[in-house]
Amino acid sequence: MTDQEIKDKVQSLVDKQEYSSDMDGGEMQDVVDSNDLVIGTMPRGVIWDNGLENNTRVVNIFVQNEKGEVLLPVRSRKKRYLPGGYDYSCGENLQSGEDYFSAAIRGLKEELGIENEKLVERGSFSPNKLKTTFCFGRAYLCVIDTKRFFLKPNEDEVERYEWKSLEEIEQMLKVEQSKFKRDYKSIFELVFNS
Repeated sequence: MTDQEIKDKVQSLVDKQEYSSDMDGGEMQDVVDSNDLVIGTMPRGVIWDNGLENNTRVVNIFVQNEKGEVLLPVRSRKKRYLPGGYDYSCGENLQSGEDYFSAAIRGLKEELGIENEKLVERGSFSPNKLKTTFCFGRAYLCVIDTKRFFLKPNEDEVERYEWKSLEEIEQMLKVEQSKFKRDYKSIFELVFNS
């Protein structure tokens, strides 16, 4: 869709309040154009129900331990998308009005209980024709001392956590890529090969 088509669709939904879903408790997110500029705000479920998910913002965070291993969550089998598959150490959809860095800080605290750790932005991404990334986002790296944190999975979200070396993940991506989120490989490479 062109930016004008996206703007028209968002405006139509806002004007008519054609909200067909209250998924995710009506969590409000910004809808952005091809330049990552906000053009509207609506509930997350409405965005997805109306095919606007590529025009949203996310953060993906890789957490490494002192050995250089990456925290690799195994998604809950209760999840609608990719049950039992592999996910980012932490991922967040930006809430309306939130900036990328604040969303990353919030996500680490809410999902993993990690606070006051150094968070380094490793790159940004946007939807592309190669379908290797699907929305607008920033990728971060956070190195933690595992002795300071006890990671307890939220069973509705995560079945378990595994620590994997970079080499193990690279091999898994070659052999089991379908078990990972579709954009995992390109964002993994953005973080660890840049």
